[in-house]
Formats: sequence, structure tokens, C-alpha cells
Amino acid sequence: MDTRALFAATAQSFVDLVTALPSPVADPALWSSPALGVWDLRALVGHTNRALVTVSTYAATTIEHDADPTTSTAGTVLGDAAEYLQTATRTATDPDEVTARGVAAGAALGTDPEAAVTAARDQALAVLAAVPSGTRISVVGGLLLPVEEYLRTRIIELVVHGGDVARAATAAGAPVSASPPVEAVVAATLLLAEVGARRGDGPLLLAALTGRGSLPAAYSVL
Repeated sequence: MDTRALFAATAQSFVDLVTALPSPVADPALWSSPALGVWDLRALVGHTNRALVTVSTYAATTIEHDADPTTSTAGTVLGDAAEYLQTATRTATDPDEVTARGVAAGAALGTDPEAAVTAARDQALAVLAAVPSGTRISVVGGLLLPVEEYLRTRIIELVVHGGDVARAATAAGAPVSASPPVEAVVAATLLLAEVGARRGDGPLLLAALTGRGSLPAAYSVL
């Protein structure tokens, strides 16, 4: 499955997950229950939905402002998704801003999160259809990278936070399961392992994966 098709399938799995949740009208307490860090379930779903919204926003902006977006050089050009994750988490992402955006995105879901995430999925796919393969899009922090590489990072967001949503909802009394495509889980795992290896943690990761060691408490490659 190519990257665009995998993104579409992973996005559908997120829509399916949100569809399986009781609506905020039916169960308001669920949507205000603790989920991840300072986020309640609404903010977490809103943050995860930004993996769809940002695709539309960044890709559409590229189409609007660049006559030939495949040759755009306005910004810091990155080669691939692993470099983006290293750069964005180090310099382009303020934790407080991420938190605030998640809260705002959660509020924007309104009383019908299912409809909101479905619309975000549809809009992302529609915008992507107009973006040529290999187009460099401008993302957070003025970073530029090929659209397919950005989609690889969005697949991680949908897979990882989809699991967070399912765990939080289940803990709050609404048992649901996240079911992203196996290919998406593999892709997310490989990309995160690559990020860790590039920063020098390859031996640590290999030892843990082969039962020859363990990862430190709260270890993260991001």
C-alpha cells in the first residue's frame, strides 16, 4: 500500500474509532474525562483530528501560493519524515502551544465529533488529490518536505493517539478498540525506530527488541 492509500486507510480507522464512541450529547462526562496529560478526551480527539486538518491546511496553502510547488524553496527544506520529527520536536513545536491547540481543536468538534472528523478526513483526501506526488509542502515552523513524507508523520499521529483515545475511553467506561491497518502500525514503528537510531539509540532499541535489554522508564524517541 503506498503512503497516500495508507494515510487514507488510517484516517478511516480514526473515523471508525470516533464513530464508536458515545456522542457528547449522550455521554458528556465521557468527553470531559481525563485522557492524556492535561487533555480530556475531547481535547485528545481534537488533537488527533489535527493530523487530518493540518494536511488540508498545509497542502491547500501550498497549492494557493506556489505556481510550481514541486520547486518551492521558501523555507527550511527537509529530506524525509524522520528529519521532520527530529527537527519539529526540537525547534518548531512549543509544548504549551500544542496543548492549547488540542483544547481548541477539541472545542471545535462541537456536539457531533463523528461528523467533524469525517469532514476533516474528506477534506484532507480531497486536497491531497490535487497535490502532485513529491510536492514539497510548507508545514509547522516554515519547514518544507515532500507531501508523502509529511503523511508518514500523520500516520504516526493517528496510530499512536488512536490508541490513546481507545485506552482513555475504555478507562472512562466506554470500551472501544483502535484498529488501524497493520501496515500503518508497521510504518509508524519503523519510522519511530529510525528517529531513535539516527539520534544514537539504535543499539538500545535493538537490545530491547531482541530481549537483550530494556528501555529506560518513560523513554521516548520524540
